[in-house]
Amino acid sequence: MKKRKYANRGAWIPLVLGLLLFAAVAVWMIRGVQEAAQVSDQEGLRMAQEAVERAVVSCFSLEGVYPATYEDLKAKSGLAIDEEKYIVFYDIFASNIRPTVTVVERLVEES
Repeated sequence: MKKRKYANRGAWIPLVLGLLLFAAVAVWMIRGVQEAAQVSDQEGLRMAQEAVERAVVSCFSLEGVYPATYEDLKAKSGLAIDEEKYIVFYDIFASNIRPTVTVVERLVEES
């Protein structure tokens, strides 16, 4: 019997295909984790905004006036917002007009 000269020809193809499949799955998983983190951040911001809005309405319903400052709102309602992560803008015109409340995510500077 004569050995074929090209018997191992193409033996590397399954290895390359396996590595490509592994790389594709790894990239897909990393993107999924990144998207989940982004959705989680958006949900946290929405929940912080809703918590401040509920506290404003609660204070008005109990006292008949809106709190003059954000610090008063925190003291009267027991509101707890992560102020290292979010900035709360509390703009009030008069004690009987609902204040404008905006919650934004604080930018984190990486060194």
